[in-house]
Amino acid sequence: MWDKIKNFFKSESEKIIDRLDFNQTEVVSSNLKNNIDYLKNNLAPSSDLVFRSFHLGRKKQIDAEVIYFNELISADILQKEVLRSLMFDLELDSTNRTVKKEINDTLINSTIPIGELETTQSLTKSLEKLLSGEVILFIEGLPKAFILGIKELEKREVQTPQIEAVTRGPQESFIEPLSTNISLIRRRLKDNNLMIDIQQVGERTKTDLAIIYIDDIADQNIIEEINSRLDNIQTDGVLEIGYINAFFQDNWASPFPQFQTTERPDKALANLLEGKVVLLLDGSPFASIMPTTFIQFLQSPEDYYDHFYIASLLRLFRVVAVLITVSLPAIYISLVSFHHELLPKDLALSIATAREGVPFPSVLEAFIMEISLEFLREAGIRLPGPIGQTIGIVGGLILGEAAVDAGLVSPPMVIVVALTAIASFVIPSYSATIPLRLLRFSMMLLAAVFSTYGLMIGWLLILIHLCSLESLGVPYFAPFAPIKLADLKDSFIKVPHKLMNKRPESTPTQQKKRQPDKE
Repeated sequence: MWDKIKNFFKSESEKIIDRLDFNQTEVVSSNLKNNIDYLKNNLAPSSDLVFRSFHLGRKKQIDAEVIYFNELISADILQKEVLRSLMFDLELDSTNRTVKKEINDTLINSTIPIGELETTQSLTKSLEKLLSGEVILFIEGLPKAFILGIKELEKREVQTPQIEAVTRGPQESFIEPLSTNISLIRRRLKDNNLMIDIQQVGERTKTDLAIIYIDDIADQNIIEEINSRLDNIQTDGVLEIGYINAFFQDNWASPFPQFQTTERPDKALANLLEGKVVLLLDGSPFASIMPTTFIQFLQSPEDYYDHFYIASLLRLFRVVAVLITVSLPAIYISLVSFHHELLPKDLALSIATAREGVPFPSVLEAFIMEISLEFLREAGIRLPGPIGQTIGIVGGLILGEAAVDAGLVSPPMVIVVALTAIASFVIPSYSATIPLRLLRFSMMLLAAVFSTYGLMIGWLLILIHLCSLESLGVPYFAPFAPIKLADLKDSFIKVPHKLMNKRPESTPTQQKKRQPDKE
């Protein structure tokens, strides 16, 4: 009996000792070799990983070592500003009792002339910083690690927007480095309440994610919900902001994007001022805006830079473009197949003459042309710029003309498909165009089976679905469902700026007025 009790306590004590030992290995040791061994044991052998040993001070009294990835840091700064300063400029007292304090104070205050320098007692944090491109410095006898911020990553220059091009407004777009994208926002928004909270996502990639909002405007419940959803993300890697949008979606089966992405800093800034939250991911040239409503996808930044008459007219054109994109082929099928009497006599005879000899019913004819158009569209995107444009234009002309000459499709169908394609390009948001293109095929099937009743059923289902969606608790189809009368002034139309003195009611905010009352 006593033997069992002894064995039990012995095994439990060993477990406790193992835990204590494990925790101790995560703390920077005063023994330089132990710290180096920890990093070597937790890093896969790599040719770009460098362990550089040297001695501190002119008298070479103390051993030290810097660890870094050669391709992620500025070798010039490391050699001239760090190693040279530590090896030749540092003068230390010869007595051991003052070495630790002297090294600590001297290093931080005067020796290393770089802007970013911090200390840590955690080996885990040291490893994470090393993998992020920082330089780690260990010194014999000092139970601290110095993190030197001398990263130098290759990046492209800030360029003009490629997807959200405008005729008026700033001509800058986000790029891949997170620091550059943050600077593009902070440069425009000089507000002491601008909050930037950087977290890491992805168990292996540990990608930096910036949560950006204005602290006294954004609703704190939305901030808490975003942080809660980030904590629930369990995945190896997050490579693009679309990963975050996919994890955040309330209705993953919906074809509509529930969060808006943008490559324009001015658009992200405008949404920050409305109380929304912007997410930026390191390595992604796009920002995610949340929460989002459907009407935002039909708005362009230049609407706010032009006269409100022009902006309102353009927005109405975009609404018509949505209707044409989804419904025009289906309307043509319905009229040609079922309701000839709704067409003027001359137009009906013209269409009948053009369709003479076409071997396919109108629905199959429409599917052939729409699928061919989608092939051309995708080919134009994947091929290099000039070649892709040539393929899109020449391919469309040759394919359409050849199909008509061969009698496979009729000229009216080519016109309908061309108008549908042009209308889809009018919509400012590419991510909103994709679900509309998909819905077009469903509407064509409904029109082929149920005629105009199919069109009504299709639009009714679309509206019901839009009304049921939410984006972080905000109704997706606001301000139409539920009705927000105050928000209608910036929906399908736009009123003058001086009448837009309040933030949208659809998005919860702490401050409703855009400008505080003047004292």
